[in-house]
Amino acid sequence: MVKFIERETHFMPANNKFVQRKFFDIPYANGKRRLLDIYLPNQHQETYPVIIDVHGGGMYFGSKSSSKLNGALALLKHGYAVVSPNYSLSYMAPFPTPIYELKAVVRWVKANANQYHFDPRNVFMMGESSGAQLAMLVAASEADGELQTDFGGNFNYSSQVNGVIASYGPYNLAMMKPEFEVLGQTPKFTETGEADSFEGAMLGFHRPSDVPHLNAMANPATYLNQVMVPVLMYAGTGDRVVPYIQTVNLAAKVAEKIGSENVELHIIKDVPHGPSGFMNEMVYAQKVKFLQRNLAY
Repeated sequence: MVKFIERETHFMPANNKFVQRKFFDIPYANGKRRLLDIYLPNQHQETYPVIIDVHGGGMYFGSKSSSKLNGALALLKHGYAVVSPNYSLSYMAPFPTPIYELKAVVRWVKANANQYHFDPRNVFMMGESSGAQLAMLVAASEADGELQTDFGGNFNYSSQVNGVIASYGPYNLAMMKPEFEVLGQTPKFTETGEADSFEGAMLGFHRPSDVPHLNAMANPATYLNQVMVPVLMYAGTGDRVVPYIQTVNLAAKVAEKIGSENVELHIIKDVPHGPSGFMNEMVYAQKVKFLQRNLAY
């Protein structure tokens, strides 16, 4: 069985040919991976609310504007601009470097609102898999005043967003293996829970259960408080990469802090890990409704 981090991966580009206005490889900070792509809706208006979409890949693979962005690009027709950033992967820089980078992206978007017709009052974060983990971490740690740094610029702008859409993310990394056991499910990757798993690589190639301080740092639940922003969360019961109850448990913890009316959870029967089971008109409609509900006017 090939380990997650030993797999061969190939870049598959997003289907962005229909987008008339797009801007590629724009630096949001110094560094080779600190680039982002911008997509604006074809319909012209003065400003657009923004979705910053964080790609997944176990924090070990992945790139901006890959095919995983297609779900976000589907929301262009609803009047939302889409920003797709890169960030440092596990073997490139230690955690929490990606959090510092993504907070810099949020500030960059707000600082450059006039140039790209962004609405700086309405910036959302969306992610799938490890991208969901990072998106939730950005929002939760910012609300709690944690994971702050002098990385990047535009510090006269806030790194907070209006809300988060998080799909099938890993959150409490140390619990993934025991959760699969309790569910009676066999994980897709036999190294789950070990130092050479993707979640172990996130924490410096340690077993998450052996480094509770690092595991807590990478868990959005650590930072939750009463000023956490609203969330829309998805997972599938057929997921064998990340136990779907990771999403259920974090949703409950968010609801405990900010009320169940600010937490929308969809657990979809038999859907496996990956975007395919979540790219449909029903899900898009749910996302648009969530975004509209949390716009600042």
